[in-house]
Amino acid sequence: MKQQKKCSVIAAAVSLALVFLFMAVASGFNSAWGNVAVRDVYYPSSEGTMLHGQLFLPKGVSSANPAPAILNMHGGSDYLQMVGTYSIELARRGYVVLSVDAYGSGSSAYLSGGAAANAGGSGKENNSALKLDGGVSTGLEQLLTYKFVDQENIGMIGHSMGGTYVANAALEYASHIKAIMPWGSGSFVDKMKASDSADFTFNVGYINAKCDEMVVFATQAETSELLKDPALKAFVGTDEDIVAGKTYGSFADGTARVIYTPDTTHVGNIINRDSIGSLVTFFAQAMPTGSALGSSDQVWMYKEVFGALAVAALLAFIISAAFILLRLPVFAELTVCEERPAVQMSGGLKLAGILICVAVPALTLHWAGLRLAGLKPNALFPMNWANSVAGLAVVNGLILLALLLIWHFTRKKKGGGSLASYGFTGEGNRLDWRQILKSALAAVVLVCVTYAAVNLCYGMFRIDFRVWQFGIMPITLERFPYLFGYLLCYLFAFGVMNTVSIVLADTGAKGGWQAAAKQYALGWLIGAGGYTIILIAYYAILKTTHYPPFFLPYPPFAAGHPNSLVFSMKTICLVPTFTLLSAVNTALYRKTKNIYVGWFTAAILAAMILITTNAFAA
Repeated sequence: MKQQKKCSVIAAAVSLALVFLFMAVASGFNSAWGNVAVRDVYYPSSEGTMLHGQLFLPKGVSSANPAPAILNMHGGSDYLQMVGTYSIELARRGYVVLSVDAYGSGSSAYLSGGAAANAGGSGKENNSALKLDGGVSTGLEQLLTYKFVDQENIGMIGHSMGGTYVANAALEYASHIKAIMPWGSGSFVDKMKASDSADFTFNVGYINAKCDEMVVFATQAETSELLKDPALKAFVGTDEDIVAGKTYGSFADGTARVIYTPDTTHVGNIINRDSIGSLVTFFAQAMPTGSALGSSDQVWMYKEVFGALAVAALLAFIISAAFILLRLPVFAELTVCEERPAVQMSGGLKLAGILICVAVPALTLHWAGLRLAGLKPNALFPMNWANSVAGLAVVNGLILLALLLIWHFTRKKKGGGSLASYGFTGEGNRLDWRQILKSALAAVVLVCVTYAAVNLCYGMFRIDFRVWQFGIMPITLERFPYLFGYLLCYLFAFGVMNTVSIVLADTGAKGGWQAAAKQYALGWLIGAGGYTIILIAYYAILKTTHYPPFFLPYPPFAAGHPNSLVFSMKTICLVPTFTLLSAVNTALYRKTKNIYVGWFTAAILAAMILITTNAFAA
């Protein structure tokens, strides 16, 4: 026992050290190894709402030596870390970069109404001082206060809806803007086609990825067809089909129009060398800094690699810290030594059950997700996409619970289904409320320890734990009160999922590493398998055909609802989230042989990840 405790302490210490090491290396690439200072900045809107941004300040830039500046805006319902790859590469080339959180996103305060969420106009028709640009105008005004910014060379970039936010602000503040470059923005494509190019008195670049599904939604055609569109050709100033990468007009005169077509997808732009290379090439011509770095000289991918390693190390720390916690006298009784009665089930029936668990989330993702996305947010559930994801967890839980109850009442005598075999009770087959409360306390302590490390890492390095679109963000006091509504959803969902997992995947503590590996694999398959299938199928078909599968009609979009595409893209977050949670869940069940500690821990972690990485909505 002492030897096991010692091993857990060593594992926790090593994994925590690796967390900080990997985050430090990732931070090194994020700051160009000290050549770029990265700072959090807060500034008020004209209505007093506090907005958040990250300022990337290259070494040597000062009021005596001002540099060109670029404002970087993320897409709808995202936050600034999502587009950090672009900030890194621009700052390395000498640009001051202000990456901003839109209203209600990241660490920016929420503001209700069209000014916060509507990208539908230039702002000229809006009487409010808060333009229809998600807070881009306020960020631009903040940039203009910095004496180290070259006021004659200011540009803006934006992903997805952020591209239209940027265009709206640029049209409103045209006298201050030298160049803009939206990317992956179907709404900006509509704006170009409906606008007179002369209204854009600055250089315009656009990244039109070959497989950008949101542009397909906006145009109802493959993105390659845009290069032949008469309205878009009129905007760039040609009668012939647009040539990708060709400059139409003049950078010197502020009339340059360039469209790039990297071979990637809507969110693939974020981690695509060609997309990022197109961006730095455009600004090197529109607002040169004199940097000698070529477009192919990129380091963002190393930050991504070490960010992924940090996530893996954090997972190892969570599990090893849990084992230490469970050996403390106050929680030691949660670990039982004896094996619980196993549920008896034929191999064929078990396989069918696993396949059902994989199929249910895959089948409900779009069917139920589209309907859930239409629910109006409220005080308890104030985040649109968080509501959809948490709602899907409840829907899947209800389906699996119904199937479990059918099996339990028809097969329990043969299969041995009972509260004891499901991990709910111990000796005497009675619920031990003291044990349940202690399990909840242990889960709370474990999550607090985890987020102490997460918040400390962010405070030290100014980066989150990130793998592409998946991120583990620090928790703030402003967001913490919204935990409890989503926690209720996940408590139900993980209670069902854990019970089903015990029935189908419990191989017992014996049997060596093969049995352990099988249990972890089955737990992952039940938790993340369905989303993984959707993820692989979606991107394989999209990259092959340049047209998105699962582009489903739903009122009022008879040709295909954009939310069906968003739900497909959300699997990039759902797969790593449920992979992490299933690993923690399985480890804690194998250690305790009761359902509660893993159940409560997974539910709290899921709710924490959800509320810190989604945006508030009207």
